[in-house]
Amino acid sequence: MFGRRKFLAVAGAASLSRVAMPVLALALALAVAAPAAMASVWCGDNGLIRFSFAGGDTLTESLTVGETYPGLTIVTVSAWLTGVDPVARDGEAFLRVGGAELKLAVTGAEATVIGTEFAEKKAVNVSPEAGQLAVGFSPGARLVDGKVLLARWKVQFQGEPRNVRFGLDPSQLRSCTGMPGCPEAGTQALYLGAGSANQLDCIFGAGYVPAWLNPEGEPDRTPVTGKASWREVGVFQAR
Repeated sequence: MFGRRKFLAVAGAASLSRVAMPVLALALALAVAAPAAMASVWCGDNGLIRFSFAGGDTLTESLTVGETYPGLTIVTVSAWLTGVDPVARDGEAFLRVGGAELKLAVTGAEATVIGTEFAEKKAVNVSPEAGQLAVGFSPGARLVDGKVLLARWKVQFQGEPRNVRFGLDPSQLRSCTGMPGCPEAGTQALYLGAGSANQLDCIFGAGYVPAWLNPEGEPDRTPVTGKASWREVGVFQAR
């Protein structure tokens, strides 16, 4: 658990996000108290967002639970970036995630996001909408075996919902707009590199694997992915 380390609210972030720069660049600039990143480069998909209802680094992607309070079901779900292939550009390895942009999509029951936490001590989220991230990390969230925790949400439902699917809504990926190669790639989430490796301009995509709350029968776990991998795009090389 993260204890009381909540996301950092940024006064005026909503108005700042209207400036002509990707929101990921804005989030990272605010997190590191530095100028915004340079023009972004689309690097293709690398990895999958996986959800977990468990604490720690264990992925528990299906949960059966009754009402946690009279008339309410409240669950905590984490978003992990997983399966990131080891890559490098110009000899510099990609080791840290400088920020991420994604939107949680919950279907099957009406859901309310009532809390958000980040693992990183310094995280700035410039998205005003609950369940949506445009977050910058300083000095960057370190990948361990191709995996890193991005965020954790507390989600509330009325009663005891059934067959609730947790996924992503890619329609709000504003940093993808106008970036050559990204809009047509069908990616589901975005993340970028860290300044320590001169990778502030690098934006990768990721797919996701659905998670399920109180599923009835065998739930559909088919991954939802984009159409352009990092190998096809060619900005990074395997290491």
